[in-house]
Amino acid sequence: MPLTTRDIPPAKRKKKDPTCLEISPVVPATATVGWSSLPDDLVRRIADSFLATNDVDCYMDFRAVCPSWRAATDDPKTNTSDPRFCPRTWIVLDEVFQSDDRQILLNTDTGRFLHKKIPLLLDYYVVATTSGFFVLADRSPPHAARVFNPLTGYTLRFTVPMPPDVRVAFFGSWGKASSPLCLVLLGDLSSKLYATVPDSEGVVSYDCQREVYNFFRKAIVGGAYSHIAGLGFALAFAELLDLLRSLHADFVKVFFTNLPEDANDIRFFLVGLAIHMVLVIKIQGTLFVFKMDTELGKVEPLQGISNFAIFIGHCRCLPVDATKFPGIEANCVYYTEHLGLSAHICKYNIKDKKVERISEAPEFVKQDKQFVLVAHHPFTIIQLLCSYTINTPDSQLPLQQMSEGAEESRSNSGDSDLDD
Repeated sequence: MPLTTRDIPPAKRKKKDPTCLEISPVVPATATVGWSSLPDDLVRRIADSFLATNDVDCYMDFRAVCPSWRAATDDPKTNTSDPRFCPRTWIVLDEVFQSDDRQILLNTDTGRFLHKKIPLLLDYYVVATTSGFFVLADRSPPHAARVFNPLTGYTLRFTVPMPPDVRVAFFGSWGKASSPLCLVLLGDLSSKLYATVPDSEGVVSYDCQREVYNFFRKAIVGGAYSHIAGLGFALAFAELLDLLRSLHADFVKVFFTNLPEDANDIRFFLVGLAIHMVLVIKIQGTLFVFKMDTELGKVEPLQGISNFAIFIGHCRCLPVDATKFPGIEANCVYYTEHLGLSAHICKYNIKDKKVERISEAPEFVKQDKQFVLVAHHPFTIIQLLCSYTINTPDSQLPLQQMSEGAEESRSNSGDSDLDD
């Protein structure tokens, strides 16, 4: 007879506690080995996606995962001048809460912040920051210039000594994106421009009239330098001169950078967008926005700037994609209104031509030469970017050169005493 068994009742399903989180099974370490054997073309496509948004730091982290991923991607160290690896959409925020080796960088295209510790800065004199680069000088004479990329960690060395009066510099493609990278140093006291390229042992210097120097300085600190090489730049510049004459404005003074300003002053600000240069004119507290088309050679009123917002200041100007920054309104110009030792942030709507203050209380007070944020922490992105436009840190080099000069003077004095 066949064996018989008792019927077993079906098992009862236990009710899950909704507050209990399920724990995924542990993936064995051997299951991740396949990542290192991804096809090279797929690895390159992933890496290129980081470069497309200029997130070069993520690209460097991606290459550090394994040897096969490094072999499949380009090494920034082999070509430090490659524009793909330049922090072209990054700025270095200069707020006072930073330490000497900790910096806050911001990608103005994506809205991503990067808080980075950079011990290398302690080994050089920091002269200026430009387009995400640090322009440095050797600590030992003759204080040769250096350009440091904080996203790749690589430094370009130059033979040209750093002029003592440099507070503004530029490193990148001058004119078209395909142009070779060059370093341009601006001497505020001498009104000179110094230019050199990474592979050159020489430097070219230009003596500029003060009005021309002020214009170039504004173009560089506003990111509008790429439009200067336009075919119609000379014609657009001639129209700008005609506009100045019609306003009875002083060419030297309209691009002046120092504060304070008189309420009756006329000031010009240059900002670089992808397709044209934006010219913002401030006349007795009223703003007028023009586009300076250096390809067609025209200066004409601007009706809008799409999804962009512009931040202008006497020290620097920049555009940002407003869709990537909550709280920033597109098609607007943000600027600071200075009242003695304090300053308010204002917003000008290009389409409606309306001006409004961001808050009733002043956001800045002047301490020494800087306008310091007095708003409550955490600061808003509008406050940080406005601070970026009206403050620039002093170069660390002149103080050292003054010290060296004093030591040399004392040494010469001692020698003359011995001669006596």
